[in-house]
Amino acid sequence: MNLQTTIDLDIKGFFAWWARELAFLVPIKLRQLLSYRSASLIFTVEAQGFNVRYFPEASPNESAFSRYFDQSEAMAYQNLKSQYPEIEKAECVLLLTDSEALAKSLYLPEAAQENLQQVVGFELDRYTPFNAQQVYFTAVPLGKTGLGQIQVLVLLTPQAQLDEQLALLNAWGVHPARIEYQQLNHDYPPLAGQYNLLPERYRPETNKFSQSVHWLLNSVMLGLLLAVMVFPVWQEKQAVDLLKQQIKELEKQTRVVDQQQLEIDGLQEQTRHLISIKEQTPELVEVLNELSHLLKDDTWLTNLQYSEKHMQIQGQSPTASALIGMLEESPYFGKVSFVSPLTQDKATGQERFQISMDVGSKPVINQPAPEAEEHKP
Repeated sequence: MNLQTTIDLDIKGFFAWWARELAFLVPIKLRQLLSYRSASLIFTVEAQGFNVRYFPEASPNESAFSRYFDQSEAMAYQNLKSQYPEIEKAECVLLLTDSEALAKSLYLPEAAQENLQQVVGFELDRYTPFNAQQVYFTAVPLGKTGLGQIQVLVLLTPQAQLDEQLALLNAWGVHPARIEYQQLNHDYPPLAGQYNLLPERYRPETNKFSQSVHWLLNSVMLGLLLAVMVFPVWQEKQAVDLLKQQIKELEKQTRVVDQQQLEIDGLQEQTRHLISIKEQTPELVEVLNELSHLLKDDTWLTNLQYSEKHMQIQGQSPTASALIGMLEESPYFGKVSFVSPLTQDKATGQERFQISMDVGSKPVINQPAPEAEEHKP
């Protein structure tokens, strides 16, 4: 199969099959009440008469009786109807044997399927010894061959012979609704009941009321079936739509919560950063106190600058060169160095200095644990 393959849908056949399957769900009594034909009465042509078999609807594959009637035994058949009054509603089917009918398989172009009966009627004399005026025929499509052709089964019977048999049955009060071919039903069981060799002019009129009730019930059953199939799906769709709406609301709330969480995380990060800076930055008061403690009374400062853990001091001292070692001994100061060379102040006689150094936090010095006192006796 490819993308250009044509898919044939036999809608009529599908609904016929569907109706037969649904019929098994209806109680037998109700089917008999609503159906104009509730059983089958099969007439098989035999020598100088008919063999009659009755198949009740309760057991369509098992005959309730089988009787042979000679052509002259019309009264005997009427007596049989009085014994089995239920056969009045049975569908009468005339079953032809090999001596009354002929079936032939043909292969025709696919285009012939649209007007199959007309095409077969025009070409009948090419494939059989008869023409369309000599026989009654029907064409049953069997399917496509895949080679641009369709297989067709043509069933035919001589007109004169069938007219005689139908006239005899009509004299008995029997009006067949279908004519089928016994051998064809045996060779192709799915075709049984799917074709009818009975000419249109012999077909009995259908019961309009029964047909209306039949179609009404079929419509009701179809509606119920669709309701059973569609309503749960519709309910599930409604539930899914409700869940989707709830999910959207939850997603909105989640986005708000996520945004708030991001803001909280940002504030926490900034707080930790500030705490870290504060922990790494010494208290300026402590630094100034340490600087005042280190510088002697004969040393004073004229300028002090502090920024980002870096300090510069300017001032005068009688021994400015000793200040470097003195400051480096402090745990607060590191990388102590002169920014410019030392100079002599002529007015005071002291050395002017300018020192640069890094300022850090005072490290924690662990105090040794006190030794335990000796026990005195």
